[in-house]
Amino acid sequence: MYARYVRSTLGLLLGVMLLASCNAAPTVPADSPPGSPSAASPPGSSLAVSPPGDGSSPSPEASRPADPSAFHPLPPDLRLVPGRRDPSASLTATSVADAVPGIAQPFRLEHCGLASPFDFDGSLWDPVAGRDAEGEAIDSEEEIGELINPTEGEVVLLDAGQVQFRTAAGSIILLTRHVGAKTYFLCS
Repeated sequence: MYARYVRSTLGLLLGVMLLASCNAAPTVPADSPPGSPSAASPPGSSLAVSPPGDGSSPSPEASRPADPSAFHPLPPDLRLVPGRRDPSASLTATSVADAVPGIAQPFRLEHCGLASPFDFDGSLWDPVAGRDAEGEAIDSEEEIGELINPTEGEVVLLDAGQVQFRTAAGSIILLTRHVGAKTYFLCS
């Protein structure tokens, strides 16, 4: 009985710590590239990212499921999965399932980038592949840094099981819907 109480209390504490770390204000380098949030941007401000057209109707390109052959495997830094002994927490989605396929919406990767909960359209999402702005593999320090830190961008629901996240620098990450709770590292 006591062990169950300790485990549930510890799990709750770890979950609260993860959520608190994800709500921390981002640190943006002073030498941010043009078009990205700058050090002068107030915390919580969002980057204006719009789909082609007026954004009120889906674009034909955005609403089609992504062709996996157009993406590359993610670098190892972006594919970490917590082990049994790693400090981690299991979370469920808190967002509302109301996204319209093909409509780009502003989205912000939290404190630890793709290692933070990607909570969108009533689910958590798993990053599976990506490409840089030129369609090549994501491999530069700048591209990886953008995806392991807080990053502004846009997300588009492609179909019931796929979304695309586009960063301000143009990298695109393909994610698939995660069913149920998901375990995340506690990020510092």
